[in-house]
Amino acid sequence: MSQTQFMHRSATVTEAGLASFMRQIFNYMTGGVALSGVVAWFTLHTPALLSVAMNGATYWIFFAIWMGFAFFMHKIIFSMSAQAALGVFIAFSALTGFALAPIMLVYTGASVVTAFVVACATFAGAAAYGYFNKNSMAPMGRMLTMIGFGLIAAMIVSFFIPGTWFSFLVVPFVVVTTAFEVNQLKEIYQTGGGDSSDNSQMAIYGAASLYMSFIVLFIHLLQILGVARNE
Repeated sequence: MSQTQFMHRSATVTEAGLASFMRQIFNYMTGGVALSGVVAWFTLHTPALLSVAMNGATYWIFFAIWMGFAFFMHKIIFSMSAQAALGVFIAFSALTGFALAPIMLVYTGASVVTAFVVACATFAGAAAYGYFNKNSMAPMGRMLTMIGFGLIAAMIVSFFIPGTWFSFLVVPFVVVTTAFEVNQLKEIYQTGGGDSSDNSQMAIYGAASLYMSFIVLFIHLLQILGVARNE
């Protein structure tokens, strides 16, 4: 086998491995979103669960868990086996569906469907850009981190000054972040992930990260596009 043939074969193997890796990530993520939807539906149709979900304390407990998982997700997932990490992701997805169920009572069914479809299309476009972009988006990491902390401050302000203005800030940030995350997951695999024993944990980590981005995107698009039931 010539050197050219060997290099071509290696590139083909790498591309196939990358496609499999990314497919695993999106399969996990899609499963998480589907599970959240099923749990939300079940909660809405179970008065006892819905009563707990609508409790103010439940909201703050969920908010604390969500923020904690967002900040310590990497450490949590890579400190355990792939099976245990997948279990944590499944539990987190179920909890998210349970906690977000009351939001579905605020908006019309058509609004929820519209926001979900727009979120899917927007997320898919951002993910595709990140994947097919041949340039590394790594330099954007520090800037996105700074903007993220700025949005946390803006979120606190939104508690006192409610309105859709915060959602208009979050949506473009999540779109760019999604493209960045997919681009970096691709690079991680290409620069050694294919030979790493941590592939399974990385796939779950990527799925959890993208899942959270999608949920945030959906919620804020719903706040922008949603029509309240009493309107």
